Amino acid sequence: MTSLISWVGADSRGPSSVYFASDSRITWPGAGKWDHGRKLFACRRYPHIFGYCGDVLFPTQTLSQIAEMIDSGLIATDPFDSIDSYTEKIVAIIETAFNTYPQPTKQKFDVLYCMREGEFMRSRFHLRQITFDQASAPKVLPIEIPNQSGSMAVLGSGSKCVQDQLNLWESSQVGGTSRSVFSAFCDALRSGNDPLSGGPPQLVGLRRMSPPKTFGVIWEQRRYFYGLETGTAAAQNGVHWFNDLFEICDPETLGRTQDAQPQPRPKGR
Repeated sequence: MTSLISWVGADSRGPSSVYFASDSRITWPGAGKWDHGRKLFACRRYPHIFGYCGDVLFPTQTLSQIAEMIDSGLIATDPFDSIDSYTEKIVAIIETAFNTYPQPTKQKFDVLYCMREGEFMRSRFHLRQITFDQASAPKVLPIEIPNQSGSMAVLGSGSKCVQDQLNLWESSQVGGTSRSVFSAFCDALRSGNDPLSGGPPQLVGLRRMSPPKTFGVIWEQRRYFYGLETGTAAAQNGVHWFNDLFEICDPETLGRTQDAQPQPRPKGR
């Protein structure tokens, strides 16, 4: 399974960003675990991001294909189609592929899907939870985007552990911020309370303008990108890096950048 979370960052004018974070662990009953599996996807040209929990192999394959199809203009003839139009087409493509998947290997999984309509102050974020299960037709659940920073969906086997940490961070002096959500998520992974969640966090985000961003994460003094450890050339490629306190970091020094705002851990956390 997985720990998967989405949250909104808001300023005085309303929602300004949406983030997804996940763990990187894949487990096989009786065969061990692997802590470097990709679970998030971000388009490169258009404002769409995805994450999944539940089954691993099928959504890993199909969501990577969906992202490429969106960027290639193969899902919508107009990149400014509505969230309902995109969702309907994405669900149909995944359902068709799922119907041809070998019956004994079909397992339930959930997809979190966020799309931004428009740009700048006219932009609007939309979030959907899509459930695929061989026992029933796909289910699409619209999730409201609040006007204040905070979590919107917590899914997967680690959801209770993540929610417990969210409650603790929410009651601290930094509650109601983006960084409290990501820090709580990282604390939940580090706790090990869900044996099916682990490895480095993965992080993607969508802001009021430009395509989505995939962020590097500094975890246990190492650099990770989509769950895989990166080499030493990380500072030259334009990737933005965060640590577990959501501080902007220098990938060479692994510490907070000199001009970044400190995000100290609150007392008791």
